[in-house]
Amino acid sequence: MKRLTQTLPVFLAAALQLMPLVRNLFINPATGNTFAFILRWGIGTGAALGAVDAVSGASAPVIFTNSTNFTGTAGIYFTNNVAITNNGGNSGAFCVLTNKSGVVSTALLNGNSTTSCMPAGLVFKFYDLNIGGTPKPIYGAIYGTPTTPVTNLYVHVIITYLSLVVETNFWITILPAGSPPVITNQPVSLTNNVSSNATFTVTAGTAPLHYQWYFNTNTALLNATNTSLTLTNIQLTNTGNYRVIITNSSGSVTSSFATLTVWQPPVITNSPVSFTNVAGGSGSLAITAGGFPALAYQWRITTNLITTSIVGGTNASLSFTNLRACQAGAYTVILTNSAGSVTSAIANLVVTNPLPPMVGGSIQGGTQFQFTFTPIAGLTNTVLTNGVLASTNWGVFTNYPPTATPTPITISNNPSAPSLFYRLMVVP
Repeated sequence: MKRLTQTLPVFLAAALQLMPLVRNLFINPATGNTFAFILRWGIGTGAALGAVDAVSGASAPVIFTNSTNFTGTAGIYFTNNVAITNNGGNSGAFCVLTNKSGVVSTALLNGNSTTSCMPAGLVFKFYDLNIGGTPKPIYGAIYGTPTTPVTNLYVHVIITYLSLVVETNFWITILPAGSPPVITNQPVSLTNNVSSNATFTVTAGTAPLHYQWYFNTNTALLNATNTSLTLTNIQLTNTGNYRVIITNSSGSVTSSFATLTVWQPPVITNSPVSFTNVAGGSGSLAITAGGFPALAYQWRITTNLITTSIVGGTNASLSFTNLRACQAGAYTVILTNSAGSVTSAIANLVVTNPLPPMVGGSIQGGTQFQFTFTPIAGLTNTVLTNGVLASTNWGVFTNYPPTATPTPITISNNPSAPSLFYRLMVVP
């Protein structure tokens, strides 16, 4: 057998001076992709590792080879080429693979393939494209989906053409199949006020990982492809569920949902309005406001600089029936929720006295005197007497508690005084 360093040195040197560099296009049989290699001369140990060298039009077989390390991953499709050569003569080269364990493949002619000496799932296919006497490449294509991890699997390639034998080695490492991402820290639910910022964060293994955040299950958020998701100037419409899908080459994992609850402090849109009404009348104070969570209300009255919470005044409106003078004052309402509180502007309630009822139908018979009046409904109607009309010291003859309807009342009396005057008063 002849070695390459002993073959045609004079011819190579002469061709080196005469022939230009040649660029050939090779086709990867596993993928159909075309790739280019520069064919250049190299003599002895001066040839670059992995270079492809040939003389276009050479009549004698000349083969150069390269040694290579290949790395793939179990479960992921792999394709590459090895021992890319040019024999410079007619077709007819063949290839045999061996390994350190002594396994020997069958002889491979152009287009033959074998799995001998290869990691499980990979195929070595031999190509001698030197058809019709035109110098073209000789190479081996490695392709397939490896299934088992291996470390530096040694493969020896022997290429033979007539009496010329060229040998080269390559090593294949198949890494273990990667695992899908594993989330170590799930995103945490948040409760934030309107106009603040909210950030969700997830932790899941090592890079490279791809992240895509989603809103309410299936709405992919634009540009939300990082380990954290920050929402700025949040509004009530941002309330909902957020999750992230994390992927790598081996699979994906979906995070648990993180809920964003957006709170809005109370905001008053319509303040209560002051009003005036007569005693015994009715009316109401009301406020319109928004906020989340739901608002709580507490009405208060201020009289003589003393502020008192109104029992039962815990709604958006405060209603009055049968008004009394003691209910007059300055009213405010405090609105609260988990996000904050606000106090309304003052609304004044003024209670005025109605005109007293008129006396009518007076009758005197002997010592008995009687008269009739129609009471003011809802108020205490008081009958006063005095022996002197101009006096300020009137006594209470009788009180009539508030009535629901103004039904006429008759007063009868047998005064012992020579004269007695009557008047009516309502107590608001």
